[in-house]
Amino acid sequence: MTQPSPSFPELPITAAELAAARAGVTVRGGRIMGTLGVLAALSALGGLLGVWALWWSFGELPRWLASLNELSDGDLPQLNAADLVPSWALPCLLGLGLLATALYVWAILLARQTVGAVRDQTLNPGPDHTEALERSVRTVRPWIVLGQIAPILQLLIPLLAVPLTFGLIRQLDPQTFQGVGFGPAEIGAIVLGVMVQSLPTVIITWLILAAIRRWLDAVVARAHASVPVRPAARGVDPWLLFTLVLLGLGLAGLLLGGLPLLAFSGFVGSAPLNDPDLMALGITPAALRAVLLVGAAAVLLGAFIYLLLTLLMGWSRGFASNVATVLDAGLPGQPVMPAHDPWSGPVQPAQGREPY
Repeated sequence: MTQPSPSFPELPITAAELAAARAGVTVRGGRIMGTLGVLAALSALGGLLGVWALWWSFGELPRWLASLNELSDGDLPQLNAADLVPSWALPCLLGLGLLATALYVWAILLARQTVGAVRDQTLNPGPDHTEALERSVRTVRPWIVLGQIAPILQLLIPLLAVPLTFGLIRQLDPQTFQGVGFGPAEIGAIVLGVMVQSLPTVIITWLILAAIRRWLDAVVARAHASVPVRPAARGVDPWLLFTLVLLGLGLAGLLLGGLPLLAFSGFVGSAPLNDPDLMALGITPAALRAVLLVGAAAVLLGAFIYLLLTLLMGWSRGFASNVATVLDAGLPGQPVMPAHDPWSGPVQPAQGREPY
């Protein structure tokens, strides 16, 4: 029989443990809410920058295609932006980008509100806080379900895109398609490979969010009945630890990629480029250095976001444990025991030994 985690003792909760748990709910809850607020602001800023980059790219597309037509010297068919991109593409993409950004920021703010409701109900239970908790959990629960379904939808998109893409290539250029040698067996192998690579992410995401949902349900149920919360907290703790390890590895990978890129950008620009074709495309040492700096900044910004997520997971583990300890301290059969001081009381003589 496996022993319970030391973070969730089955023994009666002592007064010292209860005081530490209440302090943990206050401190970690505030840190989680602050971090979620920062993530919401960064997500909104990133979404707006992405929309602006999309709009700028569409404006520069005719110039890029004209430069490519000049460099091809007739080897490639003449490309026209109006023929390649329909007029409705840019407004639709901009609208979808803004909508996705708004929904993502809204979901983060709902999670922040739910953490605050859990904290308030844990520290100061009452009808108003109970109602706020139930309302927040009802609102955030569909988003958790959507988070479980989203990886499945992301898996279906490439599964549908791969056959459609090869079918389109076969219709547009049958000779090239036959020369490549892709048949039904090869396409099926690609689809199977996509499924094998994506299934672990789908399963793990589903299980993690299911554990978080069960913990929230236990916190809500505790507001109305004597239901223990620590079993649900024990269930979510390993998944949060697993996510914490993955985020730490991702953070290390981003730092290992961003810092060398930033250092390499310092050496670019000393040697001039004498290729007229590259100059015609606007590729200069200064432009290359700017691209490297932008890439390094993007990678390091991603590392900063991973750092925030890593801290968020660490605080969330302690928050779930502290909330469960405080709520279960008031359960029948779980009285708060005063902390025992082994050094208090009279000195007892050693058994079976004579003092010297």
